[in-house]
Amino acid sequence: MKHTTFKRHPLSRLSISENKRYFIKEDGTPFLWLADTVWTMPQRMKWDDVEYYMQTRKNQGFTVLQIVALDPERDEDIRNPAGEKALINNDLSSPNENYFSYLDWILDRAEAYGFYVLLLPVWGQMVVGENWQGEKFPKTVNEGNAYQYGKWIGSRYRTRTNILWCLGGDRHPVHNGTDYKNVWRRLAEGLAKGVLDKDLKYNQNREEWKDLLITYHSSYDVHSGECSTMSFWTDEEAWIQFIMLQSGHGLTVKNYELIKKEYDREHPMPVWDGEPAYEAMPNSWPVKPDSYHGSWMVRRRAYFSLFAGAFGFTYGHSSMWCTISPREVNPVTPYTWYEALTQEGAYHIKNLRDFLESIDLTKFVPSQEILLFPRDTDASDESRHIQACKDMENKRICVYFPQYITAELELSDFPPELFLRWYDPRNGNALAAEKIKITGSRLTINPPSNGSEEDWILLLGKEEASISLVSKQYGTETKAEEVKKVFEW
Repeated sequence: MKHTTFKRHPLSRLSISENKRYFIKEDGTPFLWLADTVWTMPQRMKWDDVEYYMQTRKNQGFTVLQIVALDPERDEDIRNPAGEKALINNDLSSPNENYFSYLDWILDRAEAYGFYVLLLPVWGQMVVGENWQGEKFPKTVNEGNAYQYGKWIGSRYRTRTNILWCLGGDRHPVHNGTDYKNVWRRLAEGLAKGVLDKDLKYNQNREEWKDLLITYHSSYDVHSGECSTMSFWTDEEAWIQFIMLQSGHGLTVKNYELIKKEYDREHPMPVWDGEPAYEAMPNSWPVKPDSYHGSWMVRRRAYFSLFAGAFGFTYGHSSMWCTISPREVNPVTPYTWYEALTQEGAYHIKNLRDFLESIDLTKFVPSQEILLFPRDTDASDESRHIQACKDMENKRICVYFPQYITAELELSDFPPELFLRWYDPRNGNALAAEKIKITGSRLTINPPSNGSEEDWILLLGKEEASISLVSKQYGTETKAEEVKKVFEW
């Protein structure tokens, strides 16, 4: 395989903030998590396309890539673009060095571009032996071999400072009545041995677990609506350090409620929506014309969850997570991965990052109590929900309006004169700040436009400087090179 070895430049290790709400770097500064879902990259994307992909995502403001080391969902044999199988004789105890050397290189390039990686050692299908179409497969990962594999892959990447770990792989720990919890526990314990050289038990609340950032990726339960890491585990699981939601691809999911539930836990952990509705994903089955999630859904899930207390957000596209090739385009996945790379919702991530870095969301807390009307907005329609937050010093308020809705705010904790500004998350532009005077303690307000899918963010501050916004450049110009697309074995 034609790829070059580069000198590594390790990134700052991440840890969890003292208040258990977000990640910080070694110097104590907050880390902003804006991830892209590219599960199958090691199997499906050629080296020069990886470069082009990372250049593009860097420019768009992304900071994290979500990748699976062993993912059989698009290729049962789990081969990389050179045709190298990940496992010799499909044996978890016999990893193929030629396959993993390419994953090494991908992690090198992610590091060079400044990306952190949420790495899944295995996809859930390899544990439960079943895909979402109901097809049966060998259970490659089991309670007998999970520890050694975790130890092996943990040891391989123990010096890498840009990796966080994720178990589960889109499956509940109890699948179709079979309990696989001990498989995942043994995998976590193996990672602890490989990464930390510590003999840690899943249910022993030892301080060392904090040095190994692991979460669990469940799937969305259509019957109960449960989709959080902690929907299926308890605080006894000492290896779980942060919480992932898979709010999924339905139209009516209220991820702000799901975030709030975890944010209000007695024992808090950082929480985020790690698999919300993907852009261009069908929202009805069977698929109907024009029944796809667009960029408006991406923005709603992002700002709803972030203003409700999430530490970050993950973007996904129906053709990018599985790296769709030209021959695989179909009504469910109507774009190639290359076309998906520049869809509207992905570009809106840069606007999101500009906004979040300007205000520093780590200083804010959810504040729905300031909404007098509509108090609970429209409980039957998430697209009419308004989400508010304010900074902990009562200097600023941010309110997300998904569309034109009149709201009444309770501002008794603020002075009668405030500075007001509107931010447009679609194009990254902000209207000029204006000084307003409030009669009493209430403000009735509505967004500045009433067009289709026109969402706005209201900023109120005691000082004009507190609501200033800055646009930045996060990468360099992307090189226009021929895209080799996907190798189809």
